Amino acid sequence: MICLFSDGYPDQFGGPEGKKYKYRRFRHLLMSIHKLPMEEQLRKIEENINEWMGLTHEQIDDQMVIGIRPASFSSS
Repeated sequence: MICLFSDGYPDQFGGPEGKKYKYRRFRHLLMSIHKLPMEEQLRKIEENINEWMGLTHEQIDDQMVIGIRPASFSSS
């Protein structure tokens, strides 16, 4: 998988202490879902950030995530 993303997802405030999501947590999320079908990855990314933000934190920035799965190069 190749993932391109803006800083909006890692910079989002939320969680039990109202802190930023951060890149380390985001990397862990991406690594845990990279083998799933693309539709399932999208669902998990959306569910995860919604859970992180909860009902008390507003979205503070754009949140763009693009995933690309290149075709495998197998020789016959």
